[in-house]
Amino acid sequence: MSVVDAATRGRRKVPAAVTTASLLVAWGTLLAAAPYLPTSSGIRPVALFVHLAAVVLGFGAVLTLDWSGLMWLLGRQDLATLVSVARVVQTPIWLGLGLLVVSGAQLSPDTSSPLTVVKLVAVLAVALNGQWAGRVQERLACLGNARPSRRLLGAAVLVATISQAGWWTATLVGFISAQR
Repeated sequence: MSVVDAATRGRRKVPAAVTTASLLVAWGTLLAAAPYLPTSSGIRPVALFVHLAAVVLGFGAVLTLDWSGLMWLLGRQDLATLVSVARVVQTPIWLGLGLLVVSGAQLSPDTSSPLTVVKLVAVLAVALNGQWAGRVQERLACLGNARPSRRLLGAAVLVATISQAGWWTATLVGFISAQR
């Protein structure tokens, strides 16, 4: 039995359609509820701190993973190491993203602003891409240190590109919005 088989044995896979639907429902619910959430002057500083800490946690983990991916592409580390890093950073990535969403809802986002909508769509794209990234990661893990097909390599590069675009877009929009 391979390490991958041992790690995944006993766990049931949730169908992609279920996780996608769950992400869409959660995103839509928070989008609809955010303007109505009470935000007192005492909650706002705490929510802002949690929001910034979540960026450090989630985006920092994403940058770590993508740096590791770049090192693999340049031949400076093997695929097994990249897959191991990916497994380790999944928790801080998802925790950071979740904290960003919850704390962001407490910051009274102006959901009628086109800039805020861009940020919210970027966050949704990051979450949906993260789901796809997990599936790409599983396929890479099955390879051991074998070279992935062009198609799988393309999928991995696309996942990293979408991730970077989404996180940087949300961060930039958050910065611009904070200046207003």
